[in-house]
Amino acid sequence: MKKLFLVLALAFAGIFTANAQVWIGGSTSVFAGKNHAKFTIAPEVGYSFPNTKWTIAIGANYAMDYTKYTDIFNTVHKDYTHALILSPYVRYSICNIEKFAMFLDLTGDFDVLSDNFGYRVALQPGIAWMATKHWTAAFRFGLLGYNHCDAFCENPLLPEYGFHLGFAAAAPSFGLYYNF
Repeated sequence: MKKLFLVLALAFAGIFTANAQVWIGGSTSVFAGKNHAKFTIAPEVGYSFPNTKWTIAIGANYAMDYTKYTDIFNTVHKDYTHALILSPYVRYSICNIEKFAMFLDLTGDFDVLSDNFGYRVALQPGIAWMATKHWTAAFRFGLLGYNHCDAFCENPLLPEYGFHLGFAAAAPSFGLYYNF
């Protein structure tokens, strides 16, 4: 049975890479303030279906959040929070104009490190710029979705539960991708 799965995995890998539609990439961000710092890294791998407008991908977002604060007894506390989120998504390219494409991602984020299960399901629009045959930059902005993170969930990538609508044009997420 293990040999069968190995053969199937190699066959799918061969099919995906034969059409040269596989890509890797991701994004990173760093924030540093006087009493707060945050670092995230989010590698991704995906596959664009040939002759269609559909793409599937999965990313793994790791975040480290540091907060320093003083309580009412003048005791200094330093809190470190680590998070790992698996982020599969499906992308539909709405329109392509020369080297630019508008897209809409249906994404799901699932917390895998925390004892308290958290997740997010969202629609996220964006713009991709195909700089060369192999390099693409993607800008995602805005968000319409649902978060579920219990009251005791300490994940810096997932806020508390509820529906949300956001538009972050001033600080979009940015990713760089290499197309094989």
